[in-house]
Amino acid sequence: MIPMFERIVSSHVGSFPLKHSRENIVRSFRDMIDVGIDIPPFPQMRSFIEMYLKPLENAGLIKAIDQRYLTSEKALLNAKMAEIEIEEATIISKEAEKFDIQILRAPITGPFTLALSIYLTKGESLSATALARKNIVLTFFKEYVKSIVKKMVSLNYKFIVIDDPMLANVIGKRIILYGYSEEEIIDLYNEIFKEAADRITGIHVCGRLSPKLVNILAQISRLNVLNHEFKDSPENMAVFSKGLLEKYDKILSPGIVSSRNLEIESFEETYGLLRNLISKFGDRVNIVTADCGFKALKMPNISYEKAYNVAIRKLKLIVEAVSKANKELTPV
Repeated sequence: MIPMFERIVSSHVGSFPLKHSRENIVRSFRDMIDVGIDIPPFPQMRSFIEMYLKPLENAGLIKAIDQRYLTSEKALLNAKMAEIEIEEATIISKEAEKFDIQILRAPITGPFTLALSIYLTKGESLSATALARKNIVLTFFKEYVKSIVKKMVSLNYKFIVIDDPMLANVIGKRIILYGYSEEEIIDLYNEIFKEAADRITGIHVCGRLSPKLVNILAQISRLNVLNHEFKDSPENMAVFSKGLLEKYDKILSPGIVSSRNLEIESFEETYGLLRNLISKFGDRVNIVTADCGFKALKMPNISYEKAYNVAIRKLKLIVEAVSKANKELTPV
């Protein structure tokens, strides 16, 4: 496994409740540095799906019609790989050169979540999307996400994270939807992470996790870090064990503040959760975040500035909890 850190560090999943603009991308990146985030990502103000499907739309592989993306199975299976250009990643790659940032995080939307957003037939159900065609996910989307990872590596991002929340729906307690096997899912991610062989690799799945999902993720040999929510989904504590993390040499990256609740947690509550996680999982706990990105904080009748201020205060709370843990706790 790639060596981790001598101390517990902080990071952010990616999104902020601001309007998409170059100015806001740079502003939120600098604000993360100011509050002390150790591993900042390039900030996302656009939809984390839209930003990665736009290159496919620009290449003519999919069409955006009535707020959904349409294409055919033939178009994807016969496609040449689209040219990848992610504005946010390029801006921050250059901006980071002005600061002493050792590691940048690249939040990349995963193959299952991207496939869910592309419709191949009429209808509203999941079965109308590319997600239901595993031959497309295991070929086209595998290669597409691999090409994105390769792009991020070329921009000097050293923490490559696949954000694939749809996995929590595909992999249930007992079954896996649409005929995917455990081995196919493990092989899929191992192939994707081949492009980041000398980087720290992670996966982010928010929401409530099934034991089957956790066990599958743990078996991905090229995957280093498991990033999940523990504040709004405390039941996730029960699906992990220190033994599992040690057996497969995985780092648990816990979310310790809510990413969808405007109420700012108390320091005692936040530090208490981190302390409990370290007590249970020991030195397997690191790279502490919020439960997810902060896009959900932008609610009706709440201004962008108010929502953004909450997000920054929550990040500062994480930094303070991590700082105290490094001073007072000795993971075992």
